[in-house]
Amino acid sequence: MAIASTRPPTKFTYREISLQDRLREVAREVPQKPALILGDRVVTYADLDAATDRVAAALVKRGVGKGDRVTLFMPNSIEFVLAFYGTLKAGGVVNPINALSKEREVRFQVDDAGAAAVLYHEALAPVVDAVRGDLRKVRAFAVTGKTAPSGVERFDDLTAEQGSVSVSVGMEALAALPYTSGTTGFPKGVMLTHRNLTANQQQFFAAVPVGRDDIFLNVLPYFHIYALNLLMSGAISLGATQVAMPRFDMVEYCTLVERHRVTLCFIVPPIVLGLAASPEVDKHDFSSVRFFFSGAAPLAPDPARRMTQRLGKPLIQGYGLTETSPVTHSNPIDAAVLESIGPTIPGTEDKIVDLETGSRTLASGEVGEICVRGPQVMTGYWNKPQDTADVIRDGWFHTGDVGRREENGYVFIVDRKKEFIKYKGFGVGPAEVEAVLCEHPAVADAGVIGKADEEAGEIPKAFVQLRPNMQATAEELIAFVKDRIADYKRVREVEFIDKVPRTASGKILRRELAEKERAKTV
Repeated sequence: MAIASTRPPTKFTYREISLQDRLREVAREVPQKPALILGDRVVTYADLDAATDRVAAALVKRGVGKGDRVTLFMPNSIEFVLAFYGTLKAGGVVNPINALSKEREVRFQVDDAGAAAVLYHEALAPVVDAVRGDLRKVRAFAVTGKTAPSGVERFDDLTAEQGSVSVSVGMEALAALPYTSGTTGFPKGVMLTHRNLTANQQQFFAAVPVGRDDIFLNVLPYFHIYALNLLMSGAISLGATQVAMPRFDMVEYCTLVERHRVTLCFIVPPIVLGLAASPEVDKHDFSSVRFFFSGAAPLAPDPARRMTQRLGKPLIQGYGLTETSPVTHSNPIDAAVLESIGPTIPGTEDKIVDLETGSRTLASGEVGEICVRGPQVMTGYWNKPQDTADVIRDGWFHTGDVGRREENGYVFIVDRKKEFIKYKGFGVGPAEVEAVLCEHPAVADAGVIGKADEEAGEIPKAFVQLRPNMQATAEELIAFVKDRIADYKRVREVEFIDKVPRTASGKILRRELAEKERAKTV
């Protein structure tokens, strides 16, 4: 009889220091070192510390107090970093919004978070301007760029305002409130404390060989927890230099690696696929890169092997969730297994439990739900105590991912218990897309699943039941959804069916739809 076991945590001691205090330390240690490079703009650590002091003072002057949420709606930019640390120095909580979001999504998140201020990028101004009149609880708006509409300040005026503040917050205070689909279809705020974020940075640095001399190429979006905590803020906590890209472009990516002698490339599976196949790669020098790290979505072994053979550089895979700040597992660079997410990082425990009750710990090699415990696990979902209780039980976070753990501690993802879709590393909640589809006058019901796709990992596919005597084309419904939610969430395929399968209690049987889809490829 196999003996069920929980692997004990690696002995690990982390330093309790807030992200903003760590920035202040690094600015004293290496004041003239470049912290951020974006195009021709270079910001030193001394400049970054001083500018974020000014943003903090400006926010406090505008009524942002301890614990107030400040929404950031920006692509990767120097302004995002200034807004992030300025908010923390003011004692506020950073509430990042996906830069691909549409009006309804921005309205929902700002309202749900109860944001006191919204700081946004000029490229996204039309989205905010369309809903600004509805956001009556917001006390201050600021936009990047040379001009601002009535009722909105210029972000540059915040950075130009003289003064500094020193708002003291405890390690248990909230630092960030990113939103995730979680275990249901609608976005919910994930409450991450200063302890969660700083502990996970230090856990990650102990597991993956990164340091102050490294040069990060950061193309992954800062609004996503992977980049927010480990890449953008993580590089700053190390005192490393980061080269930022607002969006991915293969030619520019390869050019920046060569120009800046980049040493670390944190990527996602679609970029792995591109680096494995693009002819652009052969035109550039990647010799400075020490290794590639892939996360946010499952890594397909075949393109991963092709990429490593082509570039001659290690590629390691890690795993995590927004709810875990995010990393819980990572392959060691000297013993990576491409098919595995690796063992737990220092200070983290994991176990595999049965899928039926979630209460019985399984033996090595058995398949069940992955559960984790450690200082990086969120305090809960914003204003959703029942959802929190559903996933955090007896101190263990139930990830919703299905896998097995071998005797050596390496974990292999087998499936997802959750039904949300991973499109290019972004989580798509089926219920949210279904709700939009059902707003169309011809749609009686809809069920959305993830369909396997080599490039994206999964694409959202909709099974649609039309109303009697009503008609609509697949193209019409795809366009309808595209106009209303972020592009990564939009439906890529539509199949019309007589009736969307539901349980007696009314829950959509998405697994039945998924089985129907898989049967087509058999």
